[in-house]
Amino acid sequence: MDPTTRTTGRLVPAGGGHVPVRVRGFHEDHAPPRTLPPGRRFAVGLARSEHDVVKVLDGDTVLGYLPEAWSQTMDFELWSCEQAGEPALARAVLEGARGERDLFVMLSWRRGRA
Repeated sequence: MDPTTRTTGRLVPAGGGHVPVRVRGFHEDHAPPRTLPPGRRFAVGLARSEHDVVKVLDGDTVLGYLPEAWSQTMDFELWSCEQAGEPALARAVLEGARGERDLFVMLSWRRGRA
C-alpha cells in the first residue's frame, strides 16, 4: 500500500493476500474518495458481525460483506485482532468501469496442516 492509504492496525491475512474476493452488497456510491482511479489498492477494515459474516469497513461506513466461506476462513485472524485490541486491515481494490465497479479484498486461503 502506498503512504496515502496507511492506517494503524494489523494486516490480515498475516501473510498478505493474493486472492481477490468480491465484496457482497457493495455500492459504488459508498466508495471512499481515495480509491479513484480504479485499480489503486487501499486499506479497508474487517470486523466480525453478529450475523457470522465479516463486514468490510471504511472507518464506520460498512462497504459490504465477505461471502460466508471467506468469513469463516478469516474468523480466527479477526478474533486474534480483537483479543490484541487492534483493528484488522486488509488490502482492497476497485475494479471495473465507472458506475459498474466491484470492490475486492485481497485474502488468502488458510494453509493446510501436514
